[in-house]
Amino acid sequence: MTIKQVRKLIIGSRGATVGYGKLISEEEWPLYKDGVTQEQADRMFNSKLNPVQSDVQTRVTAKVTQYEFDALVIFDYNIGSPAFQTSSALKLVNNPNATTNYSSLEDAWKAFTKSQGKENKGLIHRRDSEWDIYSNNVYKGW
Repeated sequence: MTIKQVRKLIIGSRGATVGYGKLISEEEWPLYKDGVTQEQADRMFNSKLNPVQSDVQTRVTAKVTQYEFDALVIFDYNIGSPAFQTSSALKLVNNPNATTNYSSLEDAWKAFTKSQGKENKGLIHRRDSEWDIYSNNVYKGW
């Protein structure tokens, strides 16, 4: 596949990501056509991380361990704060007896595996790794 074909695929999608998963819209593509530097990627990541950590601290009312908090931050960062705030996973973290469409917190957590309406293996691996952090204190990549 040529660079031109790859660019067409990227621009033709809803967006693309740069740095550490920063979603950019098609309109922003020209700003990042040459990629980003490590410093830019770190700056983008840190500018998003602080609000996500704050969101988790605000929304999680249950007592959680550090590793559970870490997993929740990773989860929120990846699915987006609006989705996190309304998720069954958050409801079940705060109240294990909450009524949701899922039979367990793990099922609710791992429900976020689709991208643009299609099951995504990368997201399946990500959710599995996040769940390993949350439930087993096992930090490993996906």
